[in-house]
Amino acid sequence: MLKSQVRIVLFLVFFSTCALLWESAKAEDYLDFYEQGEFALRVENWDRAIEMFTKSIQDNANFFVAYHYRAIAYSKKGEYDKSIEDLKKAVQLNPDYPDAYGLMGLVYEIKKDYPAALGVYKEALAREKRPAVIKLLQKYVQDAEAKIKKK
Repeated sequence: MLKSQVRIVLFLVFFSTCALLWESAKAEDYLDFYEQGEFALRVENWDRAIEMFTKSIQDNANFFVAYHYRAIAYSKKGEYDKSIEDLKKAVQLNPDYPDAYGLMGLVYEIKKDYPAALGVYKEALAREKRPAVIKLLQKYVQDAEAKIKKK
């Protein structure tokens, strides 16, 4: 009787250890996929980048940076609505991420939706702390306001 209880305990310890190791390995997969996506962006392989960032997101749905970078790949392919969707998800997950707001503004400008661009540029400006980027965003705000007045 005691031997079977020991076997059960050993089996449970072994099974638990294997499960923890599996989860630990899986937990880092999202970073591997992210790095592969970044490489694909650098070599301008947009479809591969989207595939890798999607896998990263599937492994860690809260990894807001993967949404941002997938949005870049979508915008490079001209899939602006998908890009905006990902950028909205990125800022939903991290509202203090000005880079996503800034890119979203650029994508809205490409779509000629200047009021939306202006709104997200202002959101970026409210969150940005880097002086050089603040100056750039102020220029984007002015440009968007001028484009709205022209209409």
